[in-house]
Amino acid sequence: MFGSLRFLLAYLVIVSHLVGTEYVAHFGFYAVRGFFVISGLMMTAALNEVYEFDGVRFWINRALRLLPPYYFVCALTLIAIAIAPGEAAEYLKFWRGLPDTGDLLINLAVLPLQFPYGSIRLIPPFWSVAIEIDMYLLLYLVVSRQMSWALIALVAGLSFQLVCVHDALNWSLIYFTAPSAVLPFAVGAVLYFLRQRGRWIATPLAAGCAFAAWVANMLAGGTVFPASYIFGWGYLFDTACFGIIVSGLSALSSQQFGPLVERIDRLLGEWSYFAFLAHWLAGFLVAGILLDGETRGWMLLLAVTPVVLVASAVFAMLNRKFLEPLRSRVRRSHGRSAPAAPAAAPGKDTPGAGKRLKFPRPTTKSPRACV
Repeated sequence: MFGSLRFLLAYLVIVSHLVGTEYVAHFGFYAVRGFFVISGLMMTAALNEVYEFDGVRFWINRALRLLPPYYFVCALTLIAIAIAPGEAAEYLKFWRGLPDTGDLLINLAVLPLQFPYGSIRLIPPFWSVAIEIDMYLLLYLVVSRQMSWALIALVAGLSFQLVCVHDALNWSLIYFTAPSAVLPFAVGAVLYFLRQRGRWIATPLAAGCAFAAWVANMLAGGTVFPASYIFGWGYLFDTACFGIIVSGLSALSSQQFGPLVERIDRLLGEWSYFAFLAHWLAGFLVAGILLDGETRGWMLLLAVTPVVLVASAVFAMLNRKFLEPLRSRVRRSHGRSAPAAPAAAPGKDTPGAGKRLKFPRPTTKSPRACV
């Protein structure tokens, strides 16, 4: 059932961006943290069960998953900015003018997007995917190889977050940097090892309660609790709740709920990454064509939602036709084969790219996963 959860997180990012109010801004912050927890679990499972730490296959598959749709949306965004430069500049500060050579290289290279330089960002939230790539490298080199390293990363990430909260450090340091992502990715990795060893899996009841607490915590920030809570202890509580949610969902399969639910879950999982990529561009087009330049607000969100859904469906169709066959070939190119399955975003996988894995019951031998 990770597909539906990933789409919910992607939509919360869209809400935080397009509504434009101070209150909903942290919905996206908390959603990106959730993407990171899911990616920590999924990538650790993939590295151990699918790629067996074959770096060539792993990185080729990640590149095929993340980059082609990103570059396609970047090209569409460049066209939109060139056609309506004044409106684009008014709509989003990152679209004030066409990129020069340096800005274009920053956007194409992806990884520099996590740093504060570069005035033009064609897909502004793609910085979270750059952070996710950093974490993929950390998982590949160290964290996903054994439980002890995952625990060390968990302690290190938690220590960093506690220092940030205690010293009330700048939010940019807590949220927009690679060290800030170590904790959620390590949580996901530890959850994988706990499940594989049969030591702990959250029950459906515990996962349901954790989801309710996660939603309540998000909604209470800025209403019941002040902004300092949102960016401090509320952020840590968000991570703890989401770890329980992910653990519980890893024990469930959408197949248990029937073919219709399984199909919907897979579709939503596919669409989540594409919705994440396209929502700023979709918002710009809807604002200019239908809403007379209304750049933010609930009305814009409502009008953009069906456009994002249709765009995501089209992207998913193109992805299945042109990219998934290549990714399946890469997965099968070494040893035993694994069937291809559509997948989606980061979080922010994200914000980031998504995957579909068949997690084993703790008392049985692990089957091949599919990522």
